[in-house]
Amino acid sequence: MPSKEYDYLVTLKKNISNNAIDLISRLLLLIAFCALLYIGWVVSRVDTKSAIIAFTIAAFTMFWRIYCYLSKGKVYYRLALFAVGVSFLFLPSPSYFSWIGIFYILAGLLEKQAKFPLEIGFDDSGIVINSIPVKNYLWKELNNVVMNGGLLTLDFKNNKLFQKETQDVVSKDLESEFNAFCKKHLTE
Repeated sequence: MPSKEYDYLVTLKKNISNNAIDLISRLLLLIAFCALLYIGWVVSRVDTKSAIIAFTIAAFTMFWRIYCYLSKGKVYYRLALFAVGVSFLFLPSPSYFSWIGIFYILAGLLEKQAKFPLEIGFDDSGIVINSIPVKNYLWKELNNVVMNGGLLTLDFKNNKLFQKETQDVVSKDLESEFNAFCKKHLTE
C-alpha cells in the first residue's frame, strides 16, 4: 500500500501458503536451469560468448537456489526468476523462449506480492485493499462493513460480498471499536 496512515489496518489470511509459492518458484528455476544448459549447449557451436552467458546464468540460478535453501527466514526467488526471464529474452534461442522469458519476468515480479498477506486499510476517506492493482472504495459504495469472530465482511451496494478471515485473533473490544468506526462512516 502507499505510505499512508490508516485508522485501522486489517491483515487477512492468505489463500496459499508460502511453501506452495516456494515450491512453484523452485520448480520454475529447475526448468530454467535445464533450459539454459540446453541453450548454452546448442549455441556453443556458433557463439561462445552467448554460451558462456547461458551457462553463467544457469549456475547463478543453482547458486541462488542453494543460498535460499541455506538462509534462515523469508526467502525470495524473484531475483533469480527475473534474471532467467531477461536471459531468455536476450539470448539467441528459438523465438518461443521470448514468451517464456516474459512469463519468468512476470513470475519474478509477482512472487513477492503473492507471499505478502492481503491488507485492507480503513480511514475517513474510505477503504484501500492492497492488491495488484490497489483497489480504493469510498464509504458510499458500501452497505455494511462488519468484523465478527475474526471474519471481515464488506457488503457492497452492487451486491458484491467480500469475506475473509483475519490473520490474527482480534479482541471483542477492538472488534466493537472497529465496527463502530465503520458504522459511523457508513451513516454519514
